[in-house]
Amino acid sequence: MGQIITVASGKGGCAKTSLAMILSGTLASEGYQVAVIDADPNTCYFQWYKLYEGPAIDCSCEIRQEEIVDCAQAKALDFEVVLIDTAGFGNTTAAFAAGTADTVLIPVMPDRASAVEAMRSARQVQAFGKAGRREIPFRIVRSRWNPRGLVERAIVGDLMAAGLPLMEQYLSDLSDFGKLSLSGKVPLRGKLGTQARLLVAELVSCAALPPVPARRAA
Repeated sequence: MGQIITVASGKGGCAKTSLAMILSGTLASEGYQVAVIDADPNTCYFQWYKLYEGPAIDCSCEIRQEEIVDCAQAKALDFEVVLIDTAGFGNTTAAFAAGTADTVLIPVMPDRASAVEAMRSARQVQAFGKAGRREIPFRIVRSRWNPRGLVERAIVGDLMAAGLPLMEQYLSDLSDFGKLSLSGKVPLRGKLGTQARLLVAELVSCAALPPVPARRAA
């Protein structure tokens, strides 16, 4: 059974889809068998997938709340990693996607509203877990981040004060983000490529991902 990772937050515009793009392409390049479910009615990931150039990724769309759990669990029978890109938690399908996840990744960007939303999303994930009588592991992932910035440092302080699990690795604010959305090419080299691989390694270390396969993508 593969690992189900849901990328989620309370609202749109916080780099969920960008994180799903970077993770899926990097995982595929590492040799993982990867499936992505686009559960956002806007189908941003699926539209990008049409441009995607890289090792094989299975991509499907499922926005129906009554189907998303079965879809994710069926994919997990055939793939090592299943990523679910969601709309905000105002969408009930996103709530079901979080409820079936082995791990939820909550992206945060360097502004106060994004930080408040990340903390709210964390509380929602905890509530979904209580409803299912289990703990749903989650991690906060910093995106488009300058670790030396005053705003970024203040936000990290707030997140840590709230006791939220913060990934050590972050993704910098680089022009590669814009290129990624237009080209369909996930950067495997350079600063963003290195950061993405380190993020994968950290996810492996906290058991959110299975170990890197012995096989490698060509």
